Amino acid sequence: MRSRRVGSLSGLLVLLFLLAAPRPGAAAELSVQSAHASVQGSTLELTVRSVYPVDEPMRTALAAGAIVDLDLQATVDRTNRYWFDERLAEDDLRRELSWNVLSQRYVLQDIKTGEQRTFATLEEALDAAGTVTDWKLDIGQRLDPDARYEVSVRARLRRGRVPSGLRALTFWTRYWSRSEWYTWALPH
Repeated sequence: MRSRRVGSLSGLLVLLFLLAAPRPGAAAELSVQSAHASVQGSTLELTVRSVYPVDEPMRTALAAGAIVDLDLQATVDRTNRYWFDERLAEDDLRRELSWNVLSQRYVLQDIKTGEQRTFATLEEALDAAGTVTDWKLDIGQRLDPDARYEVSVRARLRRGRVPSGLRALTFWTRYWSRSEWYTWALPH
């Protein structure tokens, strides 16, 4: 009798794992649509437009008290023809999205600055998270006009981070994804 119970329990765990696995099409929804940079001395000012998917699992995770991380990652490389590329700078723009039950609003917080904005709908909050202007990335040196430089940006999403006491109760809400790199060459 005990082995039958253990077998059905493991079968139930496998079923729950399969239900919690990300959908195959979910990664395609997360994307960087456009990006460009302007050079100001030794600083790049990035403007990025990314799309974070709006879906029912995200609504469920937020309603359950989970925090959704909406990040952008950027890199700047000096490309070399005959040797490895040189990484000049990389940075992460980290934001957290949560649902405030008392105000009935979505709260988007920038981790570095602590700045918070609130939104009435999830669509508005994700649209605001996907639109980034004047993101300053310090290269640490002036760009050489004879060198070639590439800038790459990708979006990342981690859904389901909750306080440790609730993690066991909300394991089905966890999910992560990242977009493909959006890469372009800086003009001379």
